[in-house]
Amino acid sequence: MLNYNIKGTGVPITDELRGYVEKKLAHAEKFLQGDTTAHVDVELTHQDLRHGDNYCAEFTASAAGAVYRATRWGESMHAAVDLAAGEIMTELGRDKDKRVRMMRRSATKVKEYLRGWRTKI
Repeated sequence: MLNYNIKGTGVPITDELRGYVEKKLAHAEKFLQGDTTAHVDVELTHQDLRHGDNYCAEFTASAAGAVYRATRWGESMHAAVDLAAGEIMTELGRDKDKRVRMMRRSATKVKEYLRGWRTKI
C-alpha cells in the first residue's frame, strides 16, 4: 500500500479528483512495491493570473533514499495530473531499468569469474 498526501492550493479536493489521482498513483505503485518507506506528495494548484495553462500538478515521490519529482501545467486539473503522472512514471521506470541493468551486469561479471575459476582447476 502506497502512502500519499494530496494537497490543494486554490483548488478544492473533491472525492472525484481524489479518486482520479489515486487511480494514477496505482500505476506508480508497481515500481514502488516492496518498499515500505515509499511516500508520494501530490500538490494541485490553480493560478488565475497565468495565461493559458492555469492548473499545476506536482508529484514528489521518495523511496529508498531517492527523490523523484514531476511538475506539469495543464488547461484542466485532469490534464495536468495526466501529464505529471506520465512524467513520474517515466522517471520511476528509468530508475528501475537502471537498477536491473546494473544487477545483470554485475551478475554477468560474477558468472565470468566463476567460469574462469572452474577452468583453472
